[in-house]
Amino acid sequence: MQRRLRQDIHNLLNQPIKIDDMYCSSVGANMARIAGFGELVGYRDKATNVPSLAPKVLTRYGKTLFPESNIKEANALQCFRPLSPDDLPIVGAVRSVPGVFVHSGHGTLGWTLCLATSECLAAALTDEIIGIDTQKIFHLPGDVSVERARLSPDRFL
Repeated sequence: MQRRLRQDIHNLLNQPIKIDDMYCSSVGANMARIAGFGELVGYRDKATNVPSLAPKVLTRYGKTLFPESNIKEANALQCFRPLSPDDLPIVGAVRSVPGVFVHSGHGTLGWTLCLATSECLAAALTDEIIGIDTQKIFHLPGDVSVERARLSPDRFL
């Protein structure tokens, strides 16, 4: 039975899974990444004194998925992931400060969106270097396009 359970877990983690807004994916032979829990607690320096439920919840889900593992609450890592007020990444030039570009605000979708938004950032940097200021759209592979204004850091001004 144990061998069958381990094989099922291995097969399960070949593709990421989502359970109750928790996301689980394999990151190695004996390691899984369980993520998706969010808390609003403020800035890092203020959050050090705020008790968090995240490690307890992540550990509970890990033990549910992998009952034979030796998962410990102390091993749960907490991360601060900046999220923009409108839930869209902030990508591009900050017009009020020449030469400053931003690539942030992805929240929990950082791993999901970073490759596409990195393409957008590279296009913005390239346009700045060669002196183009008339581009209104980021063109991405696969005939995908994004209006630059939707991701612009200046949209909050």
